[in-house]
Amino acid sequence: MKINGTNLYVDQYGDPGSQPLLFIHGHGGGYHWTQCQGSRLGRQLHVIAPDQRGVLRSDPTDLEIRMDILIDDFEELRRRLGIEQWAILGHSAGGNYAVEYAIRHPDSVTAVVFDCPCWDFDANDRYRLPIFADLYDAAGDPATAARCRELAALPRRITPDDKTYELAFDLGEAFQDLSWYDPSRRPAFEQLGRDAGFTEEMWSRAYSHLPTLADLYTSKLDRLADIPQPTLLIEGIKDPATDPLSVHTYRTTGRPAITFPHSGHFPHYEEPDHYAEVVLEFLSVTTRRGR
Repeated sequence: MKINGTNLYVDQYGDPGSQPLLFIHGHGGGYHWTQCQGSRLGRQLHVIAPDQRGVLRSDPTDLEIRMDILIDDFEELRRRLGIEQWAILGHSAGGNYAVEYAIRHPDSVTAVVFDCPCWDFDANDRYRLPIFADLYDAAGDPATAARCRELAALPRRITPDDKTYELAFDLGEAFQDLSWYDPSRRPAFEQLGRDAGFTEEMWSRAYSHLPTLADLYTSKLDRLADIPQPTLLIEGIKDPATDPLSVHTYRTTGRPAITFPHSGHFPHYEEPDHYAEVVLEFLSVTTRRGR
């Protein structure tokens, strides 16, 4: 679908006449989420799940992608589909974009579900870096462990220039396992992606979103209380991405939050039926209240 000068691939599930829900994926795309939840949620909702600008099946781009551009794409997609209002669900970094989208376009968004969101990458880094340090110590790399602890103790805010993501990815399998309540589920999750038949070049397009790190390191925690719509936080009990400070800040707003007891960063995969039930119930209640 042609949106703001580029072609976006847009997955849709369910009856177009049903309550619409926009899925906002994080870095890497949302293919796994759609395979786990598209049909489940599509039984009662009209699920719209675009590959964001430059990612996976959408056209590659040389444009420097920032959050403002993505939000403009979401709004144009809504208009092109003829949808007056929709609920939005943001996973991981998508939860960061969802905060700004909901506040900037209050008449377009009816409700917001945050799925293991990353609202403040500085707070997230300060939570994870000591964990990384312990893993580097266990791997016999005390120098890198010391670097992790040094960054976690910085008196200034951590920025994209500190490249903490390199420290994460250099941990390899140990880092990947951190995102799971039960790491034995990870191979099947990864096989789901391989079975999609995407080329390595398509997967690599996720790196086109690295410029959004500047937006993601700008904290949204002080914006949570300003969201005008009903919101719900879904967190996995072992999720390393939604840090304790972020969860505490959200809970002080008095808004509902649900902890998934057998999930890490992917409750939509580790507890898929419970996840669908929670999302559908929340949106059903907010729809009734809005009438």
